[in-house]
Amino acid sequence: MESVDFTAQVMESCVVRGGRFELVEWHWPDIVSFERSETQLMLEMSLPPMGADASAYFADIAPDRRCFMGALFVRHPGVTVGGRSEGGQIRVLRCVFDDANTAAIIGEREPTLSFLQGLLNIRNEALRSLMRLSHQELAHPLDRSQESMEALFTLVGVELRRVFHHAAGSETASRLAPWQFRRVRERIELEAHVPSVAELADLCGISPRHLHRQFIALTGKTVSAYIEAYRIEQAKCLLSRTEVPMKQIAEQAGFAHGNSFARAFRRATGLSPREFRQRSCAIVAQRAPQPQ
Repeated sequence: MESVDFTAQVMESCVVRGGRFELVEWHWPDIVSFERSETQLMLEMSLPPMGADASAYFADIAPDRRCFMGALFVRHPGVTVGGRSEGGQIRVLRCVFDDANTAAIIGEREPTLSFLQGLLNIRNEALRSLMRLSHQELAHPLDRSQESMEALFTLVGVELRRVFHHAAGSETASRLAPWQFRRVRERIELEAHVPSVAELADLCGISPRHLHRQFIALTGKTVSAYIEAYRIEQAKCLLSRTEVPMKQIAEQAGFAHGNSFARAFRRATGLSPREFRQRSCAIVAQRAPQPQ
């Protein structure tokens, strides 16, 4: 099995009072399993199109309880996170807090499993906007303003404290049970017609309305968005590993028309299916051993 180097390549970095911003990058195999623990509190945001969704678990707390790991998430210090993710070129904006800021944000409470799971998929538009602004400033070192970076770091810290406070108050939010989520996943992964929300709700023994609410609470996505993401992943595998024609890939991924497939693929990846295939072929060619 290929050995994976989890050491991030730091593309850009800016030290501020109380911590630092980093733009980091990894190059991983197509699919990678990981278990990592950090010593500092980190807020990270995956940057499209070089980002990847992952399923995650907490190795020392509940290794059999997986949850969704979204594009904006927290690395809680001292807590080991394991999971499985698509690979390739992954780029992340990271906000790292020193000990004093960490203590102010997380407090003294012992994090529970549901609390930690909520921090792996943060849905906070204010925080997401601040991270986007931080990325724009960090990514252009010649025009970078230290004053702006300091101000953004302060605002990120304030908003993250709110996220921790709200997450602590919503730990009892209703979510799908593991057996219900397993049934939904198994049905979605069948090579059959795309299931309706009503069909999936029936498998779980709940109403479509309850499925919609509890599915979002667990994954951070609607049922339809989750299904589309799975179909896109199937298409990405076919595009990068086979020479199957585009029309056939669209059909195998569950899309009725090539145009709807192309639109959904670009919306998810920032690339057309053809551009993704060309990029994947170029990466494979770069990794191929060169003749002596």
